[in-house]
Amino acid sequence: MTNDNLSVNHSIKLKACCINEVNCLQLGLPKPKRYEKQIDYVLRLMLLGYSINTRTARYIDIYNLHSVLHTLKKRGVSFNIDHVKAYCPRSGEVLSNLVDKAYMHREQVSLYKEKANTAQTVLASNSNTGGDSLATNHQPKKGAKQ
Repeated sequence: MTNDNLSVNHSIKLKACCINEVNCLQLGLPKPKRYEKQIDYVLRLMLLGYSINTRTARYIDIYNLHSVLHTLKKRGVSFNIDHVKAYCPRSGEVLSNLVDKAYMHREQVSLYKEKANTAQTVLASNSNTGGDSLATNHQPKKGAKQ
């Protein structure tokens, strides 16, 4: 196998786990960023004012929207989930089965952005370069005198 074939095979493997860019654009959704994780893309959609439902997610190759939303909730991200009838891009019609629809109100977007801007940053230690450690708000090391 030549190097050209190897790189083609490698790119196909990477592409298989990515969000389907063509289908996103077809639905009027923003283009996914290169190597953007599903959870980051779903969050970005909601922050931009889009809603996403289970059928749309599957059409763009996010098959586990429920798990993605659960993880976002665990991280403290505030958003709404409704159970609605939704248009299916594959069949081209609204199906009667209810699906999850996730979205954010403007207040939730503002709250998220405010939290992101006020998040505390942790300074790294210089100990591996021979310098003194920088002050942090971490708990003291075990056995360290206070």
